[in-house]
Amino acid sequence: MFIRTKRDKNKETGKIYERQVLAESVWKDGKSTPRTVMSLGHLELPKSEWKKLAHALECQFTGQECMLDELDQDIWQMAQRLYSSQQLTKNISKKVEVETSKGAEYVPIDLSSIETEKSRTIGAELVCDWAWKQLNLSNILRKCGLSSRQIAVARAVIFGRMIFPDSEIKTYRWFMERSALPEFPRSDITGLGKDMFYTIGDDLYNNKDRIELLLFETERAMYPHDTDTIYLYDLTNTYMEGSCLGNELAKRGHCKSKRYDCPLITLSLVVDGNGMPIKCMIYKGNQSEPETFPDIIQRIEESLWNGQETMIKPTIAMDRGIATKEVVDYIKEHNYPYVIIRREDQNEEYRDIFVKERDTFIEVGESHINAYGDKCSVYVRKMEEKDGVAQVLCISDGKTHKEEAIAQSRKNAFINDLRELEKSIRRGSIKKQDTIKNRLAARLKRHKVQAADYIVELISDESGKITGIQIDEKKDPEDHLYGCYVMETTHTQKDAEAIWNMYMTLTQVEAAFKMMKSSLGVRPVYHQKSERCEAHLFISVLAYHLLMTIRRKLLEENDHRYWDTIRETLSSHTRNTVVAHSNNVSYHVRVSGKPEAQHREIYKRLGISDFLPRVVTSFNKN
Repeated sequence: MFIRTKRDKNKETGKIYERQVLAESVWKDGKSTPRTVMSLGHLELPKSEWKKLAHALECQFTGQECMLDELDQDIWQMAQRLYSSQQLTKNISKKVEVETSKGAEYVPIDLSSIETEKSRTIGAELVCDWAWKQLNLSNILRKCGLSSRQIAVARAVIFGRMIFPDSEIKTYRWFMERSALPEFPRSDITGLGKDMFYTIGDDLYNNKDRIELLLFETERAMYPHDTDTIYLYDLTNTYMEGSCLGNELAKRGHCKSKRYDCPLITLSLVVDGNGMPIKCMIYKGNQSEPETFPDIIQRIEESLWNGQETMIKPTIAMDRGIATKEVVDYIKEHNYPYVIIRREDQNEEYRDIFVKERDTFIEVGESHINAYGDKCSVYVRKMEEKDGVAQVLCISDGKTHKEEAIAQSRKNAFINDLRELEKSIRRGSIKKQDTIKNRLAARLKRHKVQAADYIVELISDESGKITGIQIDEKKDPEDHLYGCYVMETTHTQKDAEAIWNMYMTLTQVEAAFKMMKSSLGVRPVYHQKSERCEAHLFISVLAYHLLMTIRRKLLEENDHRYWDTIRETLSSHTRNTVVAHSNNVSYHVRVSGKPEAQHREIYKRLGISDFLPRVVTSFNKN
């Protein structure tokens, strides 16, 4: 066998493309004629090394021992990847038959020779492929101008983000060495170097607005929205590895992952009430949350609605971190209905009602018993409408227990810090008054929130020497309105429970960020350039579209498992090559494993029945 170059012409553009193929010489009509065995794509290998690669591939086909020395192990590994991921064509001279599904075929086999090789995962790939087809993503990317090969790479990268979330280089290795995805129809990108796994992210992000629009239209057709559609908005940040010098997005700020040693990048996301992503934007790591809201709403109006004035505007839901006075004024000015908790605390305004009129609240939602045996329920009361806005007062037992525990923990840390300082004073470790006062001031600043609830004074003896610290609490702990909050909404016609349910859909966007961070490899970001960072995050958002499509279908089937559980369950479903020998013939049967009960359960709920065809290849040993 040998490697040669073939040239293909694009009929539309007239551009010539070169690719390499593995060929063999066959005798036909009295002369030697080259015949293609398999396509290798565009090889990133010097032409001087082609002969060695051809020899290694021939050894893969025939089962012969490879004669390459140790210095050529990279070529041998390349041959293994090419062979294992390439669908064999039907014109290999030594092949006896391909595909025996038409009927039974019996041959004598040496049982002691049976072995398996090239085990690849197929379970999660089948589920991702199902979601890809549901969203018609191949057609969407084709409309954006991506070629068939680019679409195949995009598919591999997005599936990799769902199944094996890691850096692009590790995704490339997963695709080439661990997954059966190269054997799926229209997934063969064998011979393509790892660089394509980086550049495809740029291609996707360059078409971000168009892709989001087409996905929005597809998902709206799949899941028709009603007039009460809710848009949930929130931001998160993720940390970046490396110095990121020259990256304009990499900024230091408050890290939600507690990685204050790393620069950050911010992802903002709008999802609908069912958790399907609508729009995402990437900002600097120190971006103020409220400043991003007008920008993303304007982009939604321009790219998704095309400025339609008659568009039924969705309800905007957001938490108090974003709902500043300026943001609320912007929402009102643009006539959006909303349900929010304002950043400024409104609890004190309704203190008497929270404390003295709890019996006037109604219980909503499902109550449950927490791990400590406490009953957790939510109680609400709607106040009278004022200026087209209604307030709903809420008391959450679960939130009460949580806030009390946090407050007690912080209180203990504050008191212990002061007591440690007091011990140092009494031991005489600190004698200078200015030093004592400075250290006390530093502790009060460190525990600023807790210090506001206490009166802290230094105690001195008759000579004026500081001997201790006096700590007095300003108010009774019961005066704190733990677990209480006030929702504000323009949906004045709805009752308190309906308004509470509407606001609680915010858990969808919180779940989106949680799943992208834990299941889809959003963090950390290893890229150093801003455009690659943007592409990395956008790939995770596209993967989340697939994840939510899968989850919604499973929920319809009353299956509440999350993607992590599905992925782990399906990891044991593999595709293998069974090798057996009979006289002078070696049989290689490429077959998917029979799904086990837990696999079949998932496949049945998604309507998956095609597990890739069986491929039988036989070689003469002589």
